[in-house]
Amino acid sequence: MDNLVQQVMQRLEERKHTSVEVTFNHQVAPPSEQIFLKNGKVILKNVSIELITDLYSMEKTNAWIKWVLEGISYDVKFYFLVNEQMVNFIPRMMILDWPILFVVNNESPVIASYNRVITREEIAAKPDKSILVRYQKQRITDEAVDVCNYKKIKIKIRTEENCIWRE
Repeated sequence: MDNLVQQVMQRLEERKHTSVEVTFNHQVAPPSEQIFLKNGKVILKNVSIELITDLYSMEKTNAWIKWVLEGISYDVKFYFLVNEQMVNFIPRMMILDWPILFVVNNESPVIASYNRVITREEIAAKPDKSILVRYQKQRITDEAVDVCNYKKIKIKIRTEENCIWRE
């Protein structure tokens, strides 16, 4: 029995370090759940605004949404590759709370903050070349702006808290 438990633990550890790239196409069925058993990370390319809105709305009639939700239940880390223009369509709560990392141009993670005032310390802990989504009522200290410039973190200011299609 100990040998079986050890094999399972070893396989789970290996799974954490394996990833797969999947190309989203709404006209094609998503891959099988076997991907989630073998990979701890799924990089989803060609993500559309429609996929993001359906996911946020939990549109379970969409096969791709069901597939992503199933992956989340398998504790898969999702990376959605998006372009910079799409950042305004990503609800801030998805950036903050969902187990999905949105990545622009394959290198810039989209980040946000819960804090009313974004500080230098908080920005220093963020990855270089990130895109920080903040809303107008959030304040950012001058020191934090300096760190953003140093780390090449772009700041996108939203006029409202969520995104352009959600109130």
